[in-house]
Amino acid sequence: MTEPFLTGLIDLQHGDRPIADVLDEVEMWASRLIGGIFLDQAPADVAGLGAVALAVRVARRLGFQQVVLNPGGPVDPRYRDLHAEICTFEGDWTRYQRWSGEGSQPGDGHLVYGVPPAQQPAAHRLLRLRQAGLAFVTAGPLRDQGVLQVALAT
Repeated sequence: MTEPFLTGLIDLQHGDRPIADVLDEVEMWASRLIGGIFLDQAPADVAGLGAVALAVRVARRLGFQQVVLNPGGPVDPRYRDLHAEICTFEGDWTRYQRWSGEGSQPGDGHLVYGVPPAQQPAAHRLLRLRQAGLAFVTAGPLRDQGVLQVALAT
């Protein structure tokens, strides 16, 4: 794993949040020294695609190289055309161990919380085995005060 980078966390509320509010928040994060934008609770269906595509385009225009979508599960295949990183798993360690990997592709993000410290090496091995491109493993909660710390898997 490489060093973690900081991303600004923007909650899309599964597509229920007004796009104007989302874009205002993207602009607010552009004034901070962070490495990217994490669009959390992103919709995964085609109905939410237009707003998500707009948020990704605005983030890129503002200079963010790292744009991550977190629907926490499989997405409509058209989301892949956005060329953003997609987190296709979000859940606790027990669920991750049982997860079949359905809907995930090599390089997708896997966010795993509630991993006891003694089991974190096993969690990292499983992330590599499943070819996670973006990984987050923690004993505690996933989010911390609006900033999500994520490490790229190698």
